[in-house]
Amino acid sequence: MLPTAQTTDALADNGRKIMSKSQLFRAQYGANLSFRAASESVHPSRRTFLVELGTLCASALASGNRLGGQTAASPRRIDVHHHFQTPIYLDFLKAHNQVSPGNWILSADLNDMDKNGTATSILSISSPLFGFGEKKEVRKVVRECNEAAAQLRADHPGRFGVLAAIPLNDTEGALRETEYALDTLKADGVGLFSSYEDKWLGHPSFAPIYEELNRRKVVAYVHPTLAPCCANLQKLLPSVPNEFATIEFGADTTRAIADVIFSGTTTRFPDIQWIFSHAGGTMPFTIERFLVGASAEVVPGIVTKGVNAEPPKNVPQGALYELRKMYYDTAQASNPVAMRALRDVVPVTQIVFGTDYWYRTAAETGKGLTTGRVFNAGELSAINRGNAERLLPRYRT
Repeated sequence: MLPTAQTTDALADNGRKIMSKSQLFRAQYGANLSFRAASESVHPSRRTFLVELGTLCASALASGNRLGGQTAASPRRIDVHHHFQTPIYLDFLKAHNQVSPGNWILSADLNDMDKNGTATSILSISSPLFGFGEKKEVRKVVRECNEAAAQLRADHPGRFGVLAAIPLNDTEGALRETEYALDTLKADGVGLFSSYEDKWLGHPSFAPIYEELNRRKVVAYVHPTLAPCCANLQKLLPSVPNEFATIEFGADTTRAIADVIFSGTTTRFPDIQWIFSHAGGTMPFTIERFLVGASAEVVPGIVTKGVNAEPPKNVPQGALYELRKMYYDTAQASNPVAMRALRDVVPVTQIVFGTDYWYRTAAETGKGLTTGRVFNAGELSAINRGNAERLLPRYRT
């Protein structure tokens, strides 16, 4: 099923709203825009946009294909962990002596998607993110990154979605950006980081933002970052290649999951729909430690006893209940070891496809899932698309 007329109208209208700023953005950087394809034309009018989309749809149906070069046998995946870059973000990192996360090329991205069965990728910014800089500066960079993602979606209908960055440690700025991203840009959700300076996601200062996200039933995707507490470990462990990505990203994801549960955040704000990266970090392997003061059949028929302690008062239904409400992506975890562990802890309904593009490709991630023999065909279909459709009904077919 193709995008509805209402959805198409909304995206076309919002594409025009951000067009004037986008044109200035492009004029400033010209051919250096990493997200601009060489053959890209000026954003079409609404009428032209609809005519071209209709023509593309008719062509796809006539040839037995779907949007984006997807064949009838294609898994038509929705990739919820998919990065992109903008010049303003790279300039921001350079101004603060941060290492660039790499080189993203739009044409290569679309090629990987087309060849390997990804119908739509939901865009988000990668680490090192926005944990530095002055408040006004960060707000400006976040806004322009979100507008760039929305422009990419408008320029390539059906191929991209938007998980908008918000400056969570700036309450006023985060609330403003949430409103703008969801109401004006029509973002699919928000992108958060596992920690902000010395605060993890269960910190009480984030409550006003969570109240709004909960009211809107927002999808909140969480990407790991390097917490200040552990920034010097690379120097202390020089023999470990890329220590923060090898170890700390998984560890900080686990801290974030534990903090939102044991702080009572998931209980207080039950309608936020959390997606955690990389199969939940180390959470599946430390499940006994999450079962504080409890025992449970994590695997049916086998009782797992948790840590000896008083059950946490902020989690009246238990940690396992909260863990099984969250979603977890397959990014850099599509191997059978990680996937078996994750599916033992949470239902397959809570696992969504994610690549961590450009660090990993759709080809690599898809191969890991299909050759690992952890999931049957129906479960793979749910992971590839069906589970994300529940979270993001705009893409439902």
